[in-house]
Amino acid sequence: MKIMIELEEALELVLSRIQPVETECVSLSDAYKRVLAMDVTSQMPMPPFERSPLDGYAYLAKADDPPTLQLNVVSEIPAGTFPDRVIELGEAAKIYTGAPIPPGANCVVRIEDTELVGDKVTILRPVLPGSNLIPRGEEIKTGDLLLKRGFVLTPPAIGLLAAVGRDQVTVYRRPRVGLLSTGTELMDVGQALSPAKIYNSNSYSLRGMLQDAGCEVMVIPIVPDKIDETLEVLGRLVDTDVVISTGGASVGDYDIMRHALAEFGCEMLFWKLNLKPGTPVSVGQKGKQFFFSLSGNPAAAMVTFELLVRPALHKLAGRTTAEEEKFLVKMASGFGKTGKQRRFLRAQAVFKNGHIWADLAPAQGSGILRSMIGSQMLVDVPANHGCVEPGELLMASWIAD
Repeated sequence: MKIMIELEEALELVLSRIQPVETECVSLSDAYKRVLAMDVTSQMPMPPFERSPLDGYAYLAKADDPPTLQLNVVSEIPAGTFPDRVIELGEAAKIYTGAPIPPGANCVVRIEDTELVGDKVTILRPVLPGSNLIPRGEEIKTGDLLLKRGFVLTPPAIGLLAAVGRDQVTVYRRPRVGLLSTGTELMDVGQALSPAKIYNSNSYSLRGMLQDAGCEVMVIPIVPDKIDETLEVLGRLVDTDVVISTGGASVGDYDIMRHALAEFGCEMLFWKLNLKPGTPVSVGQKGKQFFFSLSGNPAAAMVTFELLVRPALHKLAGRTTAEEEKFLVKMASGFGKTGKQRRFLRAQAVFKNGHIWADLAPAQGSGILRSMIGSQMLVDVPANHGCVEPGELLMASWIAD
């Protein structure tokens, strides 16, 4: 087992071992935020026929038409109605937005540029051949690649699939995650707080983060700092893909999690990340199942979830997104602490004068849960950096919404 490794090495070690979960076919109505397991091509053009973009009159135009035209209105074509006849020279069809262009017509004139008297329409501003026509397949042609494998289905993407007639789609199943909080000092909300106890917040914050990452979550009641009870709980989670625990991750007598994982039969990949907050992280693997032991400090648990666990879950879920984008920010405020370890500071993004500024949360302690509220980014302060000064340029990454 490696001890005290850099974040990048930890990510490479974990991601190199993870394979996406199995696939399944779901209805389009159940596909929101699911991850595509195959490329999707269109089996039809969009639009499927030449159509009108506006209300007006379809007719056969010529390049040398006079300044005004009088035409016989021989049909009417609402949207959803197939034209019932060919339009000859000197004739027009009243047409509505989205309706098919009738055979014989080669343009549409706006209704505002016409006058209708009886069954004759006067074209006050004739248009050229080809005007105001939306051609068949303008947006999508048969065989076009619509969405690639690994794409997370958003509302517009689901609408696109519906527009080309897809009612089902092949996706990766949702990763199954077991979530447990360890610590004899913990109590669940809804109970009167006993002396020397604290409420368990990690199960609630991490459950939301896991659901946001597209996972099915099984939350285990609080587990005391005892190896036999921890092993019993781990045995109940054998059908999950990932187990995430908080607490019991450090070096004290009651920090038993990594020992319990080893006794459970895990190959321990590493213990401790060379960063703050969240140094005491350990990761184990047993077969295809992965175990992440995070700090019990609320902010530290959430930061290491963003930096290490979420990328692992994304790969497990079949996402093929690029490496986490990092970008330069200007510091709107300073940070006076120095240290040998790399540090990730929580900050709010402020856009000013064409730059992204990082406005640090007032308190950055590993147990300060409020520091995550309103923070959209993690500012990466290198090891041995010294104090962070206002106006300084540093690298940062976004916290997932």
